[in-house]
Amino acid sequence: MRKAILSVALALMLLVVFAVPIFAATSQDVTVNATPSFISISNSQSTYNFGVVVAGTTPTTATDWSTITNSSSVSTDIEISVTTATWSGGVTWTHSDTATAGEDTAGLKAGTGGTNDIIVKFASPNDLVSALGAGTPYDWNLQLIAPSSFTDGVQKEIVVRLTAVEAS
Repeated sequence: MRKAILSVALALMLLVVFAVPIFAATSQDVTVNATPSFISISNSQSTYNFGVVVAGTTPTTATDWSTITNSSSVSTDIEISVTTATWSGGVTWTHSDTATAGEDTAGLKAGTGGTNDIIVKFASPNDLVSALGAGTPYDWNLQLIAPSSFTDGVQKEIVVRLTAVEAS
């Protein structure tokens, strides 16, 4: 009888073991992150006045006069251009995309460390700096190539545009 009870108990235990589900996970969570390619820059200066200029001169801003800060999440190329083909005010000046002075024709150059080797164009922007790291500042300066002669003495104005694009 004992053998029979033991056999029945063993059979019931095996039945319970196989009948109880195994408590394994049926799902798992994975956290996924993504940082957007966000482009944002700021510049420490919004205006500059060269003052009274003499024909045929090339006045400059102070060395590293302005600072661009790359607040982007990626490295960027900073392009520089002017927004119009002419300087406004009185008899307009033509903006030279070769930075060559002429009668009522002026140009601009930009650079860093006092070197102004980048021509500021209207037709197509030039890179002021390439692959500027995210969060990195860049100091720059500007030079006017004054016309060789003037038709009037009215103050002239043009807008210089800095544009950030994701570095390739």
